[in-house]
Amino acid sequence: MRHRLLNSLAGIAAALACANAAQATQTYSGQTASGAYYRIQVPDGWKAGDTLVLFQHGLSFDPPAPNPSLGPLADLQLQEGYAVAASSYSQRAWALFNAPDDNAQLLDAFKQQVGAPGAIIPWGGSLGGLISLKLAEDARFAPVPGVLSLCPPAAGSRTWDFGIDARLAYDVVCKDVNSAGQLPKGKAPLTWAYDLDDIPDNLDDLENEARLAQTLLPVNVCTGVNLPSALRNDAMVRRLDQMEDFGHITTDKFFLTDMAYATYGLSDLVRAPDKLGGINPFTTTGVVYSDPAIEAGIARIDADPFAQLYLRWASDFRGRIDAATKVISMHTSRDELVIPAHESVLRATLPAAQLTSALVDEASPTHCGFNTAEGVAAWEALRGWIAGAKQPGVADLQTGCQSAVAGGVKGPCRFDASLEPPSFDSQVAPRPTSTAPNVDASYSGLWYDPARSGEGIELEILSDSTALVYFFTYPPAGNAGKQTWLVGMGDIVGNGIEFADALLPTRDAQGRVVSQHWGRIALTFDACGSGGMRWDGPSGWGSMEVPLIKLSQLDGLDCGSAAAAAQASGAWYDPATSGNGFLVEQSDASHLQVLYFQQNTDGTQSWMIGTATADGNGGYSTQLIEPSGTQFGSAFDKTKIDKSTAYPLSMRLACSSGTASITLAPGNVLSFALRRLTTPAGIAACTP
Repeated sequence: MRHRLLNSLAGIAAALACANAAQATQTYSGQTASGAYYRIQVPDGWKAGDTLVLFQHGLSFDPPAPNPSLGPLADLQLQEGYAVAASSYSQRAWALFNAPDDNAQLLDAFKQQVGAPGAIIPWGGSLGGLISLKLAEDARFAPVPGVLSLCPPAAGSRTWDFGIDARLAYDVVCKDVNSAGQLPKGKAPLTWAYDLDDIPDNLDDLENEARLAQTLLPVNVCTGVNLPSALRNDAMVRRLDQMEDFGHITTDKFFLTDMAYATYGLSDLVRAPDKLGGINPFTTTGVVYSDPAIEAGIARIDADPFAQLYLRWASDFRGRIDAATKVISMHTSRDELVIPAHESVLRATLPAAQLTSALVDEASPTHCGFNTAEGVAAWEALRGWIAGAKQPGVADLQTGCQSAVAGGVKGPCRFDASLEPPSFDSQVAPRPTSTAPNVDASYSGLWYDPARSGEGIELEILSDSTALVYFFTYPPAGNAGKQTWLVGMGDIVGNGIEFADALLPTRDAQGRVVSQHWGRIALTFDACGSGGMRWDGPSGWGSMEVPLIKLSQLDGLDCGSAAAAAQASGAWYDPATSGNGFLVEQSDASHLQVLYFQQNTDGTQSWMIGTATADGNGGYSTQLIEPSGTQFGSAFDKTKIDKSTAYPLSMRLACSSGTASITLAPGNVLSFALRRLTTPAGIAACTP
């Protein structure tokens, strides 16, 4: 996936043969905190505020290495005045879990060494095409005026449904072959996934036929795929035909590569600790397969909802890009690795006015097998569109390609506006539709596990498909303090929310707020009042899954409700005491659920909770309870929680400002001049 694009456009030097001599460039290289290597080239005359091109390479099993490629269009882009940079990524294979962060660290290095760019254009092919799309959704890279995405696996997590189908179908088709034809089994319960130690080294991009023939010996025993046709027996031919028909595959080469993805790629995805870490995101239960034997015999497995959420969060392009961002994407018409049906997913995700999607008509299957002129035409069309030209159509790409060929660039030009990609579901069996509703504004509120009463989360759904979570709990054994709270900003993905960067805020010795990465928190819901929570924390905190039920809701936002009147619900803080604050839920006209949290000067944390009642004079009052006595995770014991410590609270809130006071002791009162920080989704704007 990485080298195919580079090789297919390797003739870019010819495109520049008649151009002006290359500009002088400055080169920077290094390694970021994640372990990824980077390379930057900057042409003379580039200045802060100019455009940066971020090249994204495709899937590779190679470990991160210095001086990553800047892509096959780098010389042209540098001549046109763009700075160009690339990351090796810190992960191998399906690198989407870390690639956005790797690129963010690359961007930080660019800003420090070169200057801040004014705009960023991500581009790449295969996996790099999908990463480019996802960078356009990430606010850290804004503004992104355009994206060039070649042969992207735009279906994201659904890409791997074919992988699990092919892996389990193999067991059915080859079940009667001797042990030499059986694929190795991994550690239960994911026996269909190789253990990490059984994945060979030096797999590169999984398109090296000779290397795959050496390592996938069982596949050859079952199907004879690496044997000359004359040496395949009838049973081998039948099994190979059955597997290729099942996968809509017409060439033995692509069958071998697809099986490498269904074994090595799939196993790395589910086993690697920096990816899914041993939990299964795949479902075959309820899937209907067109092959009767496979339908009858395939293993039926069910996804872990947290693994499914994490894979979707990392992999799916959701189309949440700026309305001004322009995308050009193209596919080779007979690609049997990243199938052209991915273009149909992309067309369904983005508005037509933001996307030009094209197929090039090829005579035999390739993966990303574009001619140099086709790549140059797509790039130049994107540049013109960004600069204000009309949106290019497929015919315009063909015309641009022909112009490049006339100028000496290698062709031919094969853009064909009459070609339409098939639907993804017609190529990969669809999964059963989830009965769980998508997360909406009504999910804001307090959630807890009744078996763990005394800890819980405050969830606030925001209006931009994101959410805030505050986890109020207790420190693990050996940690200082009596209480702990975590905070995270997460992405809503269907019926779940992924908080990939949960933070543990504290104060340092100088009293400054320090928020360190703690781990990840995931929420999945089967209804608007019930769900589950998984956390994966650092050493000493561990991982755990617990059920959740909803304890409270915002006034007017019952299940299924989308809008409610203006109210006090939201986060509030005093600018003079940064790092501390209040979370308020307006339950009804007379009651507020109030949580107060703070970072103590000794580096520990505190929180309090209570239900405030209207006092008849425009204010609210209550006793805030400060629970303590138990520990985090598996050591939690609700019977040990002491709720005897309480402090009087008085509060008065207007539209965007208010006051509050907490009496810690006679003469010791915390006073706050409050400002509104957030308003939950669904709550009408108030009038100051």
